Amino acid sequence: MVFRNEFSWSKSRDGLFKECRRKYFFNHYGFWNGWIASEDERVKKIYYLKKLNGKEVWVGSSVHGVIEFILKRFRAGEEISLSHAVVILRKRMESDFAMSKLGGYTGFKTNAHRFFEDEYGIEISDEVKESLFDKAEMCLRNFYNSDIFMEIRRTPLEDWITLEDFLSFDFEGTRVYLSIDFGMRVGSRIVLFDWKTGKERKADYELQLGLYALYVSEKFGIAAEEITAKMVYLGLGSEVKVDSFEVSSGRLEEVKRVLKASVLEMKKLLSDVTGNEAVEEDFEKSEGYWCSRCSFRKVCLGKWKE
Repeated sequence: MVFRNEFSWSKSRDGLFKECRRKYFFNHYGFWNGWIASEDERVKKIYYLKKLNGKEVWVGSSVHGVIEFILKRFRAGEEISLSHAVVILRKRMESDFAMSKLGGYTGFKTNAHRFFEDEYGIEISDEVKESLFDKAEMCLRNFYNSDIFMEIRRTPLEDWITLEDFLSFDFEGTRVYLSIDFGMRVGSRIVLFDWKTGKERKADYELQLGLYALYVSEKFGIAAEEITAKMVYLGLGSEVKVDSFEVSSGRLEEVKRVLKASVLEMKKLLSDVTGNEAVEEDFEKSEGYWCSRCSFRKVCLGKWKE
């Protein structure tokens, strides 16, 4: 089977496009076919670097993974205790640390792990490592002790909304991808939840929540006004903070406007829109803070063979 690099859109893709056009190119075009042994070495390096994990994002992924496991087991009739969940979380995190330090990561195994910091020789001290573990555990404990988790457990399973791992919908011929952490029916309404382990940034998340609502409105044939989306902050301290996003048809129209404009901006830089082909030089580099945290520094600076 021949895979084609089809154009698609996501909130993370939009964010990357705004952050740095060259990084966007590497992440969505430059890596293509990098999994093929006979491919150009630079392309394979880009594919390798694309899969690096920054430690902050990794903490969030670790917490999300265990919460997903807990909810799936609960749905299957098994309650996972908090102490057991913490053990699972720490074992997974320890395994990732060990794997990254061993340096056996090649970019070709989906279950492999490599820290950005290890790749670029940035030390993660024992103190920092323990603080990452403590933050992840705090987020998990906050989730367990939250009113939201209690409400979820009280909600009949038939009112839980089964959401696939990779959700998508068509928007004017463009496939849009998104990931909703949890959803359930509450009376005539649908309530969506997104777990956050980082700082509170309500303004930054409004588009994301609007996309969730747009997807659910179309999938379930429900009016926008019958949808509530909630950002659940697990890492701000000892208590959970929740930002609610009340949806309206007007807000969904604004989401569509922003989505359409973003797609057009991305396609303007393509050398062949129909074939979704791009040329590296057409994507300008950004300079500044983000460069120091960019996984593609080696290829961007011409030092990818080191």
